[in-house]
Order: sequence, then C-alpha cells, then structure tokens
Amino acid sequence: MENNLIIIPSRMESKRLPGKPLLDIEGTPMVIRVAKQAIKSNSGLVYIACCDEEVYKTAKNYGINVIMTNPNHSSGTDRIYEAFKNINNTKKIDTIINLQGDMPTISSSTISNLVKLKKTIPSDIFTLVNEINNEDEKLDKDIVKVALSLNKSKEYGKALYFSRSLIPYGEGPVYHHIGVYAYSKESLEKFINLKPSKLEKRESLEQLRALEANMDIKVGIVEDSPIGVDNLADFNKACDYIKNNKI
Repeated sequence: MENNLIIIPSRMESKRLPGKPLLDIEGTPMVIRVAKQAIKSNSGLVYIACCDEEVYKTAKNYGINVIMTNPNHSSGTDRIYEAFKNINNTKKIDTIINLQGDMPTISSSTISNLVKLKKTIPSDIFTLVNEINNEDEKLDKDIVKVALSLNKSKEYGKALYFSRSLIPYGEGPVYHHIGVYAYSKESLEKFINLKPSKLEKRESLEQLRALEANMDIKVGIVEDSPIGVDNLADFNKACDYIKNNKI
C-alpha cells in the first residue's frame, strides 16, 4: 500500500454538468464518494487534486487529503502529474493511480483489481474494462469502447484501440473502458511529455496519445462497471443506483 498513490483529479468547470464534483448524492458530494471508495480499497495513499476552493474546503472538512493545482490543465492526467510532483514524501511511490472523480458507484474492489493487475504483468500503463451487455450502450458515444487482444485465460488483454464508436465490428464481446489508470513514475512522466496526437484530438481520448507513441496499455477485465457521470441523465442514474443499493 505504501508504494501506491491514488490521485483523483477534480474541477468544478464542466460544460455539460457544472459543479459536478460537489453534486450531492444521498448526503455526500460525488468526489468524496469516490475518495471514500479509494480509501476503502486500502490500495494506497489517496489525494484529491483540485483547482477550486470549494472542492479543497470540502475535502478538508471530510478529512481527505487534497492539493490545489493549476486551473489551466487540459487533462486530468496533467493535473495528477502536477499533484504527484508537489505532494510531499513521494520518493517511495512506484505506482500512481489516476482515478476519475465522476464515477460515484465505483467499488473498492475495482480499484484493488487495477493494483493487482499492475503487480501481475509488465506494461507502461494499466486500465480496466467491463463487457457491455446493453445494446444501447454499445452505440453511446459517451461510453468509450476498447478493442483488445486477449491473453489465453481471457483475464486481461492488450489495448489495440479506444473509440467512442462501436469497436470491433462483427460478432463477439464489446468492452466498456473504465476511467482508471495505473502508471509507474517513469511511464507517467513519459506520457506527460508527449504532445497530443491526431487520433487523441479526433476521438477526444487522451489514452490514444500513448498508443500512437507505442506505449503498451494492458487491460484487466472486471465484472463491475461504474456509472460515469457526464450529464444530468447519468447523474440521476447514479443517484438511483446508490439509493437502491444503499451504498
């Protein structure tokens, strides 16, 4: 645990859902719910990296580690890198986990599974997917899909491409990308120093920057698929799920 650092990037400015990190779900702000699940996973030291005073004060009130970052970052990965560089006592850290703050239904076991994957196989970057069983979700541009080359046990695979479109074509499983990543210090620094790529800009998916630079991304397959909140409909869906499942 002491060698892992989980950073949750957060910003209040959102085109489709302003103030998203602090939206209340059953009495708890969204980003705080995510942080609590990260803490529950016992997978590493947990920090929220924010650029808004409201988020900073809220995290402090809940007793959660928080650090202010530059408001002008273009991506969450840029934000977690700044946070990592400025958090004290990170010399022993060898794994940095980028956990999106807009997945309020994520389970602690999902976070633990990512850490286990990194310990199991070599790669530059690690992330997770879940098989999509809903036909509407396969066509939803807000749900990122991944084309995988699976290992023999079909427990994990190598990411070949990420897209908002339905991939791959034809019969077979379709996988929903879960927005959580694990990096070594070296791979995170390498990624940050890459320029945004053409496919990244076209799909609005920064992980394509890594693939275009020939960085290896290994993908673990999990059963749980957290609800990512991109708009009001997603938020209402997450609220209903949390209320009905009492989490």
